[in-house]
Amino acid sequence: MITRFTLFAVAVGFLCASGMDAAEPAPAPRVKSDPFDVLYLAPDRPVVMRLQITTDDKPLDEAWGRFVDTLFTKLDADKSGSLDAKELGKLRPMLTLLTGRNMPASTNPALRSPVTRESLAAYLRQNDLGPLRLPPVVNNPQYTRLGGFSGRVGGGLTSETIDKAFMELLDTNTDKKLSPKELTAGIEILGKLDTDENEMVSVDELLRRPISPYYYEEFDGRLLGTTVGPGVELRSLGRKVDTNLAKRLLARYGPKPAGNPNPKVKGGLPGTPTLPGTTAAPESTARRLTPKDLKINPEAFEALDQDGDGELDTEELARFGQSATPEVELAFRLGTLPAGTRPAKIITSGKSLKSVASERGTEVALEMPGVRLELIPAGTSAQATRTTFRSRYLNRFRAFDRDANGYLDSTEFNNDVVFRDLSSFLDANADGKIFEKELIAVLDEVDAVATEADRGIVSVDVAEAGRGLFGLIDSDGDGRMSVRELRALPKLIERFDADKDGFLSPIEVPRRFQATLRRGLTNVGLGQQFVSFWPGVPMANPRPPVGPMWFQKMDRNRDGDVSRREFLGTDEDFRKLDADADGLISPREAEAADKK
Repeated sequence: MITRFTLFAVAVGFLCASGMDAAEPAPAPRVKSDPFDVLYLAPDRPVVMRLQITTDDKPLDEAWGRFVDTLFTKLDADKSGSLDAKELGKLRPMLTLLTGRNMPASTNPALRSPVTRESLAAYLRQNDLGPLRLPPVVNNPQYTRLGGFSGRVGGGLTSETIDKAFMELLDTNTDKKLSPKELTAGIEILGKLDTDENEMVSVDELLRRPISPYYYEEFDGRLLGTTVGPGVELRSLGRKVDTNLAKRLLARYGPKPAGNPNPKVKGGLPGTPTLPGTTAAPESTARRLTPKDLKINPEAFEALDQDGDGELDTEELARFGQSATPEVELAFRLGTLPAGTRPAKIITSGKSLKSVASERGTEVALEMPGVRLELIPAGTSAQATRTTFRSRYLNRFRAFDRDANGYLDSTEFNNDVVFRDLSSFLDANADGKIFEKELIAVLDEVDAVATEADRGIVSVDVAEAGRGLFGLIDSDGDGRMSVRELRALPKLIERFDADKDGFLSPIEVPRRFQATLRRGLTNVGLGQQFVSFWPGVPMANPRPPVGPMWFQKMDRNRDGDVSRREFLGTDEDFRKLDADADGLISPREAEAADKK
């Protein structure tokens, strides 16, 4: 057994050399959040998910309550315990500043002065400022994303291009399928492509071309003029009668009309980015759903079918949330985490739905025939979010200050929808000008509210991550294939062989969607709607670090494992830490060694 002294010597020696303090904070006691029931409308059938969400190791609803308290206290200038009309006048511009979007004038009876803290909380929930914010429907792939690369107009990288490269390398008998033997041999074949010897295989290395420091994310021109099938949709599931939910279930799962009566759409469904010239798949106009349409378990269907006619009408579907039970329960932890805590975890999962947690505990995937939904808690520090919030407005201010005189006149601030809406709120001395110092003073005033909003609100954004074998192998979505990911190649047949013939063909690769959970008031539902060009930065969702600090520092290629090449100790130390003798020290093995 490895001694405490040996492990301590390796870890402390490395941390001291890197200027880090070797002390690890003691793990805080586990906290269980009140659950959030979410209805996942998959292409084939609806799935009820129960999410346990914590932020900074506190229940999300508790953290959201602190945001409401802080906002209410900031507005309650006379400390009367209620908000009068004058105090309420600051609510709309303050929320506009926090969200970066123009808040509509409210006619909500709950905001008739005097307003209590409970009334304010109800108003926030009704205006999509509750603890969990979900996006609108994602009806089509905006891009064909492939880790750090995606399709380029004019015949650039596409999922088909990458799949072709895989098949040329692995399909040795050219039958257009991959057998278990071919996938096993592929571990060594693909591993030899690591030309820069960082124990990772990138897209450039797979295509055997010079490695570029640039990553692209652009439109796939081949999507233009095509019909795009429905994607995924996430909805809050309440226990009250919900006629809007009934209408969505009918539209999603009812028999589709023959042909395609829908005209070509520009902009897609409300709130949904859609490529110009792309046709949205037609939705059903049915008024009833049968068991064949809805595909939920028979017991759940019978519980909804109150008249026993074997069909569900709008009135019966509106009660879906009253009897629905979760098929899967997941836990997500965002913000600052205790040492050894995994950001994503499967608590329970039913037999009718396959759920898979990543080795590093950074994400959970729900797999159904033809579709894979990856739920990823993104790690962002409160300080980074605070800095981004302030710099967003300061940069915006300087961009519209055309003459660089340190203030925005009416011509300048009227060119921006947010500054125009906030002009009276920012112009403290009412001189018709917004000075930078006035903007900074307002940002300072709302700083505490913005900080609590970051801690107490989680926004979910869903985007299609594209098809292709690369996405299945690159399980952590960082745009590279690690040693551990390559070793999992033979398991792909077990997971994705839809026709159960013992082979994997490109046509069996499911559509992949990523639901990213981020703290703060981010704009959900936009997907990846802008073409971007970032030198040297892969287009991948940030994964929070896992494992002890010494493990994180040794993991130089950030693949979630420490190889012998990365390990700074002796061969004997490495063998003792590598409990399963697979040549890699995993986060779990590192944590187990720390406990000893």
